[in-house]
Amino acid sequence: MRNAALIGAILLIIFALMQENPDQVASSAPMFDIRKVEVIGDLHFADRENLQKSYNRLIGLGLFSEPMSALKYAAEQPAWIESVKIRRVWPHTLRIEVTEHSPVAFWNDRKIITTEGKVIAPQSIVELPLTHLSGPAETEGAVLDQFTLISQMLSTTSLRVAKLELEDRGAWNIWFTNGIAVRLGRDDVLERLQRFVAVYKSDLSGRIDRISSVDARYPHGVAVKWLAEE
Repeated sequence: MRNAALIGAILLIIFALMQENPDQVASSAPMFDIRKVEVIGDLHFADRENLQKSYNRLIGLGLFSEPMSALKYAAEQPAWIESVKIRRVWPHTLRIEVTEHSPVAFWNDRKIITTEGKVIAPQSIVELPLTHLSGPAETEGAVLDQFTLISQMLSTTSLRVAKLELEDRGAWNIWFTNGIAVRLGRDDVLERLQRFVAVYKSDLSGRIDRISSVDARYPHGVAVKWLAEE
């Protein structure tokens, strides 16, 4: 009876030490390995099954011998994951609470810009009602800023951006959800867009189905290319 009580007390002391300073209680013994990874948190974009498979690679590592920083780094590698909270659950479980990135737009070919301005490249992209932004490498910040300004300008109109493009030579082009494409050029982009919006409201909104494209690179107006009459 005394022996059982002594063993129980020793186990409680060991467990307390693990909780207080687990990284220093390192052991390669099987009783300390990771045998199960639990994934918790709301997932809207990441595939839970694929995420679980990714995290299952941690199985077999030491539950207490692996530094928490290393486990956290590994858990944040999947593209959709912004941050994680990790808890070691004795004796064999690693519990990972995930927070996803929030997408704001598509970027170039099969990439996503997040609300923090970070570009991620998920293996699979769900269908999302996002604007398509494109531009040369490392211009995602400038294109996102321009998109934000344009969206604010259009907030009082019925026009919504389907695609915004920055060409290699620095010219801007915009496509609206109603099908109209507008060339804005390199300079005075917002002023030119404002000029187009004024013409659109006064003269073009009722003839959308007849418009092929609009060139707003003129100093005092816009040039409309009309679809050929059938």
